Amino acid sequence: MIIAVTGSLGSGKSTASKILAGILAAEHVDTDQLCRMEMLPGRQGYEEFRKIFGTRYLNADGSLNRMLLRHSVFNDSRTKTQLENILHPLVRGHVADLYRKCQLQSQHLVVEVPLLFEVGWQQDFDVSVVVYVPDDLCLARVRLRDALVAEDIRRVFAQQLPIARKRDSAHFVIDNTGTFVSTVSQLAWLGKKLKCERKSGNLTVSRLTRCQNNIAR
Repeated sequence: MIIAVTGSLGSGKSTASKILAGILAAEHVDTDQLCRMEMLPGRQGYEEFRKIFGTRYLNADGSLNRMLLRHSVFNDSRTKTQLENILHPLVRGHVADLYRKCQLQSQHLVVEVPLLFEVGWQQDFDVSVVVYVPDDLCLARVRLRDALVAEDIRRVFAQQLPIARKRDSAHFVIDNTGTFVSTVSQLAWLGKKLKCERKSGNLTVSRLTRCQNNIAR
């Protein structure tokens, strides 16, 4: 089974996806990390990027000036589209290759995909999980964690679907507004459900389920 975990910036999706992978004894991969890997000198993504943009976003040593590129992506939709056209096919290819390896080992794959619904990747996965935190709480958490100003954070949020739409589009919702224990309990319930459904061969995830409401059942 291949499982996507998504959410807004600051929602806790990275921690949740790693915990879920641990519960399922699954392989875990972060698509943002795959993007960063592909932008290292010598990688295919880097070489394609350089063919289009030249040295405009490179440091003197040839490495990517991520801050400069990030600023351009936020302010220029054409740059954003060109970058996505380079990276998205490569990342999807990496995920597909890893999933094939997991299938040979009868192992789940948990994939962290920050922009799952925005880029229309949800059809690539058997199960989608949204880690839900209201936008105002996400903003406060990110400001504490990354020392970013509110304007910069809002620019990131502007690139994403509202968390309520993500929540309503997912198969399962983890409510991460409460305690860490509550979040882990929801992930444990979800992990147990996915294990049981995989064993039975009856994957019933056609409707949204809020994991918090099912823990006591």
